[in-house]
Amino acid sequence: MAAPLLCGAALVVGYVMLVVLTIPQLPAWAQPAVYQWLFDIPQDAEISDNGSGDDSTPAGPSAVPWDGYSGPEAGIHGLPLVGPIQHWGTWYDKPLLGCLFHDPNYQTHTGSDFPVDEGTPVHTTMGGKVVWAAENGPWGNLVVVENNGYQVWLAHLSSIQVSEGQILNDGDVVGLSGNTGNSTGAHLHYGIKQKTAEDTYVWLNPQLFFAEDEYINIGCSS
Repeated sequence: MAAPLLCGAALVVGYVMLVVLTIPQLPAWAQPAVYQWLFDIPQDAEISDNGSGDDSTPAGPSAVPWDGYSGPEAGIHGLPLVGPIQHWGTWYDKPLLGCLFHDPNYQTHTGSDFPVDEGTPVHTTMGGKVVWAAENGPWGNLVVVENNGYQVWLAHLSSIQVSEGQILNDGDVVGLSGNTGNSTGAHLHYGIKQKTAEDTYVWLNPQLFFAEDEYINIGCSS
């Protein structure tokens, strides 16, 4: 059994080495595309194996734990902000949607951004267990709520009003919006993470869980 596996591995390694050694012999204009093709093979395979697609992206290691909690009100829906809301002192009937998931101006973005004045109540969009309620580097003050293989992430808060281990109902206030962490202006970063296997996770596009008539789209600045 081991011999066929070793032969297969040797074949793959030999093929890659052949391609790598051949690339420098190609015209300069052709080399970047071949390098991109070569390096994209494992990346695409990893994304596919992780259940990712146009509306999701792989999630790497995180300090935020997975508790395994499963309870009532596990469905994700609606928005983490409830209108009317204020942005730069102006009142709006609905939350404002800024940078999108995989936004053209911010293609590595793993959630949706909602510009809003600091101090606005932020709500969880599903019931569940608080698995993180503290500062977390670039996320700033962060609250993460988990239920049935999903986590909702609410980041850059000015204050946190829940504690780890607390069980929340859908719509409960978790804190107030702010500008903490890696943030250039008061807003709420809203992310949704799904556990796809024992050690694999993906970020999902939050727009899959709310409707167009629930927000005002103001776009993402470049």
